[in-house]
Amino acid sequence: MTRDRFRSCLALLVVTATISACGAPLGETTDIASDVSAAGLQVEMSTGIDTGVPIRMDALAQRIDAATELAAERGAEVTVAVLDRATGARTVGGVNEPLATASVVKLFIADDLLFRESIGEILLADEDYDLIREMLTHSDDSAANLLWEAFDGHEIVERVAERHSLDGTVASVDSWWNTVTTASDILTWYDDLLSGRGGLDESSAARIVGSLLEFDPTGSDGYDQRFGLPDGLRSAVDLGVKAGWMCCLDSQWIHLSTGFFGNYHRYVVAVLSRETVNYEDAEYDGFVPDTSVYDASDDASAQHARDTVTMMVKTVFG
Repeated sequence: MTRDRFRSCLALLVVTATISACGAPLGETTDIASDVSAAGLQVEMSTGIDTGVPIRMDALAQRIDAATELAAERGAEVTVAVLDRATGARTVGGVNEPLATASVVKLFIADDLLFRESIGEILLADEDYDLIREMLTHSDDSAANLLWEAFDGHEIVERVAERHSLDGTVASVDSWWNTVTTASDILTWYDDLLSGRGGLDESSAARIVGSLLEFDPTGSDGYDQRFGLPDGLRSAVDLGVKAGWMCCLDSQWIHLSTGFFGNYHRYVVAVLSRETVNYEDAEYDGFVPDTSVYDASDDASAQHARDTVTMMVKTVFG
């Protein structure tokens, strides 16, 4: 075992399981029975979840409405969806339309490969496990490309959508990043992952959860992955994140911040945003930062769009 791999395993084992004070004005939370361990290892799937005192979804809906208005002033159309896994309560606000997944589809790639291996359809090598981890923690596109091409491409998404009943998720024949999904489907997928209802065995679910808990602040392309949930929920514990970003569809930045937080990953959140490319510097008027060929890590319009997503999270959760 390499030193880096040892550190990764050790990090998974020491993740704590205490609830964040984040969002206190919306209601307190209590412990719930574990579906997937906070460490992402030694998973114990259980059938019951204590309800406790959930975040008040009525107040949450009002905050989402306020946040979407602020986002509109910044040139963004957004959707915010929240699931309380203890009660099953959901709230979805904003535009609530299908959106290209960008790198969030890497969740589906990991899910499909690990599920198919667990039922004996395919055999994954150590190199494949490494690629799965890289595309989840660092959002590595090269890793996703290799797995996509080696394991049936768009059929990956089709299988995942069918198994999880993701009615708003549509695969792209041309490229994984143009897969389309909805905020509601993202909540469903996370809930299935964390509860075990999606069909993944415990070790496979732990592999994905552990990678999301270990997300790197910077993607493999140098892009800041802290926008949205990480920057907006800095005091949250057991925060697992998968972000997505790309430009440009209809001259708009696409940003997604998805994940879970709280004791035993009680809350699932998906924030989806499309924001018009805009530069204060007239020199950039009409410039479209195509992220397939352009390093957008220091791009001003990208920073503005990331800040919008973070603002959404802060406004909704307080």
